[in-house]
Amino acid sequence: MTAEERRLLRKAAADPKGKIAIKHSPDYQEQPDRERLIALFRSGYLEWLGEIMGPHIGGTFTVWQITPAGRANADLSA
Repeated sequence: MTAEERRLLRKAAADPKGKIAIKHSPDYQEQPDRERLIALFRSGYLEWLGEIMGPHIGGTFTVWQITPAGRANADLSA
């Protein structure tokens, strides 16, 4: 696990609901954090919850939730 992936996992673990969200890029540019979240999902550390509309017009977010395995990993790397 990279340091950047570990940072995102800790961020999800710190949230009271265990969630983390990233905003979609309006021009579909490459988003490194999105790729990292997908890697954490494939490793079983995050669960994909879907997409939600944000509070602003045109804002769409992808939401992920930490799994028990992800929480254990985040606690170990603290």
